[in-house]
Amino acid sequence: MSGLLGIWNNANQKFLHDYEDWYNNEHLFERLSVSNINVARRFQGLKSNYNYFTSYEAKTYKTFFSEEYLKKLNKPTKKTKFVMEFVFQDMSRTVFKKTILKGSIRGAFCLIISIRDKIEVENLINFQKNIKNINQVYSEIWESKEIKDFQISKEESLRGKDKKFSNCLYLEFTNGNDAVFLMDDAKSIFNEAEIGAYQLISTLT
Repeated sequence: MSGLLGIWNNANQKFLHDYEDWYNNEHLFERLSVSNINVARRFQGLKSNYNYFTSYEAKTYKTFFSEEYLKKLNKPTKKTKFVMEFVFQDMSRTVFKKTILKGSIRGAFCLIISIRDKIEVENLINFQKNIKNINQVYSEIWESKEIKDFQISKEESLRGKDKKFSNCLYLEFTNGNDAVFLMDDAKSIFNEAEIGAYQLISTLT
């Protein structure tokens, strides 16, 4: 088990160059400078209500509530202030406990089934177990570890209040068509969920 911060968002189309420059040349490096945050991954939506998904992995979810990390959130850089206020849109952000279900080979495509209301994690696990005729190579369960009424950071105050998820099933594939194909099955079972297919665009370790 480890920690994961998941961020789903859209971006103001007028500032996509600024958005990519900020992420690739400043923000990912800044976040990985925090102790115990060891991997950052950025995805672009293939079929999703969100154009982007970003994840940060840490040794424990408590890293994302540490004094060192919170200091980053409350003292944003000049570029971060601009992106938070004028570029980020439709933000969902949740701190999770991450548990690997299956696999070691990693793919470049994923399907994320994100639940806002509380459901049994076993329902998500059973969906993964029942996948047939698709080369699903890797999977994880994410369980929210958000702290109720936690103080809003400076970054969040600039972009607006974040939405949250309670649990997610993360499925990874080597073929993007498999991720998109499985969406219909997922929607028929989890009809209130936020379900999106994404392609990996960058990784920093």
